[in-house]
Amino acid sequence: MELLKDDQQSRIWPDAQPFWLRSTAPAAVICLHGFMATPYEVKPIAQACNARHLDVLVPLLPGHGYREVSQQKQEIAKISPGHLLRYVRDLVDQVRQDYNRVGLYGQSMGGALALAIASEGLVDAVAVTAPALKMPWWVELLLFFLGWSELVIDIDFLSQPFYNPYYKFGSAPATSVLKQIAEYSQARLGQLHCPVYVAHSHRDSLIDPVVCEWIRSQAKGPVTIEWFDRSDHTMPLDVQGPEVATAIGQFLQQQLNPPSAESPRAPNTNQ
Repeated sequence: MELLKDDQQSRIWPDAQPFWLRSTAPAAVICLHGFMATPYEVKPIAQACNARHLDVLVPLLPGHGYREVSQQKQEIAKISPGHLLRYVRDLVDQVRQDYNRVGLYGQSMGGALALAIASEGLVDAVAVTAPALKMPWWVELLLFFLGWSELVIDIDFLSQPFYNPYYKFGSAPATSVLKQIAEYSQARLGQLHCPVYVAHSHRDSLIDPVVCEWIRSQAKGPVTIEWFDRSDHTMPLDVQGPEVATAIGQFLQQQLNPPSAESPRAPNTNQ
């Protein structure tokens, strides 16, 4: 499976490289990073799943991960809801060719994409952290006035006490796409039939915790919600990241590859 075209290799950040953690596991998980971020953001989740005898694919979503700021702005403006959803569907289809059971995990925008694809009945379980099903009020306000424009503003809008490479600007076209994905995923929550795990924080500065109740009240399958209130939005890398990763790894193992007498193996840290 080609995760990155040859001409992209030199144009993306080292931490934006997509990767596989593979063995002989009968089940696999696809981990999706968030808006403007990279595979680095979800690496702790990937390693926790791999430690529990699950193979893991971590792609770089279209439009993301580029080194040069000019190319960042150019490529992120090309994304569309249909493009992103088709990309994830194609990944699931390809992984299905080699694995009996497939799960999805997503952070923020990746969570909205994961829930949307799960609602189409394409995976056996889905886990999300801070799923972007509702935009912050100030984003809604900006999009109301400027969503029609091509506006791009250089601004580091996230203050994070940890390393996480991401695009440090706001793009009206790309944010409009994020809003459309959020609305599409929210509208399809009633079509969720597979088991769902949601990790969120009441302190999240970007995504309103009300999204958890939306999922619980509308999903047709079992929903597990856990709160990690010492963390903010980027849950895999924040202060409770190890706890979040362990919880998601356990959930996906139980749903996709029930534990045997074996203990969890050491995570593959070579990627």
